[in-house]
Amino acid sequence: MTASGQRPTGAPGADHGRTDPAWSMSLINNLMQAPLDPGYRAAADRRRAEGKPAAVGLRSPLLIVTLVVIGLCLAVAAHALRVPQAASDKRRTELIDGIKARQSTIDADSRTINSTRKQINALQAKALQHQNDTSLADRLRTLEVTTGAGAARGPGLVLTVDDAPGSGTDAEGNPRTDTSNTGRLTSTDLQIIVNGLWAAGAEAVSINGQRIASQTAIRFAGEAILVNFRALSPPYAISVIGGPKLADRFRGDAGGAYLRALVSGYDIRENLASKTSVAVPAAATAPLVHASAVTSPPSSSSTTQGGS
Repeated sequence: MTASGQRPTGAPGADHGRTDPAWSMSLINNLMQAPLDPGYRAAADRRRAEGKPAAVGLRSPLLIVTLVVIGLCLAVAAHALRVPQAASDKRRTELIDGIKARQSTIDADSRTINSTRKQINALQAKALQHQNDTSLADRLRTLEVTTGAGAARGPGLVLTVDDAPGSGTDAEGNPRTDTSNTGRLTSTDLQIIVNGLWAAGAEAVSINGQRIASQTAIRFAGEAILVNFRALSPPYAISVIGGPKLADRFRGDAGGAYLRALVSGYDIRENLASKTSVAVPAAATAPLVHASAVTSPPSSSSTTQGGS
């Protein structure tokens, strides 16, 4: 240090402004002047000494063949994985046309069944007129309403339930859990609601025109709910025939509590309206497989007596 306490002029770090300005650019200058790594340069010099080119060119026959083979493999793989759009659309159109054709056939058969059923009912009524017991016709009509074999009309209610707005999809029709928040009605939901209506005193029930009878199944298939093996789409209109207090009993029962939980927890939409006259159609009767009509009552002599 000098007497004045200042750094000597030649001391390190005394004045960076007096050094060479190009010193800070030495690394860039080195890269620009000698871009090739010394190891690569030594290898190139060795190849020249052996009479070979300094570097392997990109136009080497082996490299070109390799690139061509790789390109062909990628093209074949892409073609195999890609489904032609035209073929996919054609197949989809064929499936839709097939579904519509079969649906038309089902509708035509249903009209034929209903027409034949009306003829059978007329013939039954005519045959019962010749019987001495006039109560047979009333008993038959009661059994038809009870079993669902005949259409019915009477006071009741119409309960319309629908999916939540903007609801997603639900893979399975399992009972609701705390983690299920899709907002879609499932087959289990409809089963619980319909069972609640039966428990409240319903005498006849139908969903979107499909009568609920002893052989009716409410099932889940893919994203559709099937009733009597017919796919239904929301909203689901549940027509019910019952007494005047049917709506109040349903609201206060377990079925009504379950429906309120769906509305509050999953934004399911519902509308219950009491009606003075509700019509439900007849159920689709299953064909007889093992049963046959008895032509004459069995004689008492054919009965086997038990005992020792």
